[in-house]
Amino acid sequence: MTILLLALTNIAMLAALALILHKVRRLHIAMFEVSDKLNDIHHESRELYGQIQAYVDLVRLLRIETPLPRLRGWAASPDFLLLVAKHALRSKPNTIFECSSGASTVVLARCAQLNGVGHVYSLEHDPHFADITRQSLADAGVAEWATVIDAPLTPEPALGGQLWYATSAIPNIEDIDMLVIDGPPESTAPLARFPALPALAPRFAARCDIFADDADRPAERAMIERWKQDDGEALDIEAAFIPAEKGCAHLVVRRRDTA
Repeated sequence: MTILLLALTNIAMLAALALILHKVRRLHIAMFEVSDKLNDIHHESRELYGQIQAYVDLVRLLRIETPLPRLRGWAASPDFLLLVAKHALRSKPNTIFECSSGASTVVLARCAQLNGVGHVYSLEHDPHFADITRQSLADAGVAEWATVIDAPLTPEPALGGQLWYATSAIPNIEDIDMLVIDGPPESTAPLARFPALPALAPRFAARCDIFADDADRPAERAMIERWKQDDGEALDIEAAFIPAEKGCAHLVVRRRDTA
């Protein structure tokens, strides 16, 4: 009986110890989860503060009195728009071209207005959103500095059947010296934004500065590498990646026959 009681006691102690170890392990895991969540909150707080600061700087730089269209999420973030605006005000481009319209169209049109030179041409595949952008341009008093082009996404034979903005909708525009790429949406095709360079390069000025949003995504990185490989003989392409919420790539493209 004594041996049996001793055995039962040991079993009970082992069970209690196992339970304690299980609880300690659960507590240890929970502490790591809390630490990870706190780090995420800290990171998001810093990111949010940075975007607020960029928005304030952007509004001050452009002296805009009307609210800009929705930013962040699927739309461009304030830090990307600030980079684009600083370049436009500094370089004073004559012909600005965009793949996808929105807040960037208003920002670039305002830059052209402040410069007293330049015009923005913005491709938009969604007619409803094109109308929203036109209204935003009117509200900001910069409608005469930008043209929103309705260009549905279609398979383009000249681009190997790639789904992209209908090139037939693009007017006779030449000497593009600034290009901003923030569309089409990534979900529309593999390397959805790749056609921008082969489709528009014949229209470039001797030098064209390209700003690509979402440059932290693998598809955008692959897009830029393919541009270098496919067009390296005809174009001199310099690429730099600038820190931004979703990544920003700044490419300087020069024709080799005029470099």
